[in-house]
Amino acid sequence: MIHLRLVAPVERSDATIAYLEGTPSVINLVRLPGAAQKPSGDLILCDVAREDATRVLTELRSLRLHHEGTIAVEYVDTAISDAAREAERAAPGAVGDAVIWETVRARTFEEADLSFTFVAFMALATLIAAMGILTDSIVLIIGAMIVGPEFGPLAGISVATVERRWTLVRRSAQALAVGFPVGITAAFVLTLILDATGSRAGGYPELAPGDFVHFAP
Repeated sequence: MIHLRLVAPVERSDATIAYLEGTPSVINLVRLPGAAQKPSGDLILCDVAREDATRVLTELRSLRLHHEGTIAVEYVDTAISDAAREAERAAPGAVGDAVIWETVRARTFEEADLSFTFVAFMALATLIAAMGILTDSIVLIIGAMIVGPEFGPLAGISVATVERRWTLVRRSAQALAVGFPVGITAAFVLTLILDATGSRAGGYPELAPGDFVHFAP
């Protein structure tokens, strides 16, 4: 289940309540007239089966609540009630396959921006990966994959391309276009420093043209 906290302008509150009351996957519907102050309007609370959340949120957006009011989504870890079970049965699909696209979009937009933190973590991940290669350490390479923040912009490009949001595509591509060169440069500088100080003695040996390297499985 997910919990929705809505602020609906007075002129749209009745339509919102009517829609939620007529949706079998919605339970625990509460309306507090005039309770919201900023923005002003009625406060509406309800729980929705996750499988039907995307459809419900789409309908709420069609009522312009995201422009004239507020739509907040919270996850409910556990819902113990027969009404919750009935709502989940009424919703199409399976819980494990439920994807709330509004949440995906929100997280993607947040992680796709070019920032100092993104560039710093990109450089750090590349440095860790470089050390993993030089020391033949799988642990360091996996650690670099965990630290690397590139998944956000890559996901942003994918989601934005599907939805044809070209502004987000440009933002994500800009983050990658800056982050990867900075990371590559950091790894190159690290290699030069290690070469200059003789610290690569324990890493891979220098190879002559025509030499072969055997990588153990």
